Amino acid sequence: MTVWKQAQGWTYRVLDAANPCTDFRPFDSLFRLWRSKIRDGRLPAWRDFDFAEFDGWHGWLRVGDFVPGRTDDFVYRLWGVHAVDFYGVDHTGKRMSELEFGFDEDDRELLAMLATEKKITLAEGPVFWQDRKHVRVQVLKMPLADDGRRVDKFLGAFRYDANNHLRSLLVREPDEEPISN
Repeated sequence: MTVWKQAQGWTYRVLDAANPCTDFRPFDSLFRLWRSKIRDGRLPAWRDFDFAEFDGWHGWLRVGDFVPGRTDDFVYRLWGVHAVDFYGVDHTGKRMSELEFGFDEDDRELLAMLATEKKITLAEGPVFWQDRKHVRVQVLKMPLADDGRRVDKFLGAFRYDANNHLRSLLVREPDEEPISN
């Protein structure tokens, strides 16, 4: 995975959806499930998944529908119960551009890369917008496309560590050396 940017304690990473990367901790099983739905180079659609397949991920999931004609805004179709518990708010049915939730220009650019370049995105950093800089989160987003080509949704998940022991992701290209911490 390539580091795209670092800002405000956050590290933003991107990976081409077609990349054969297999090391995706702590999101391995979710990533493998998403990857298993790719057929003939076509991205999976949300309808390709049975909710039961997300065993262990149900409360951690996020699914967003891009606003038609936009690559930098979406509506949360699903905001998992663990996110509700962690952040203290349910964003299901809410539009990103209307939220006061720590989203900034970097997040919008990363989202546009997911939508236009079919990038898998990973963001990791502190929850500073809720005055919890001691808590780190990791947020994964993977592109979905109803027609297999044009990204219109994303499937994502998050993890957090209130003790700041969350290891940096050990995600790498097949020919890269592991990232050391």
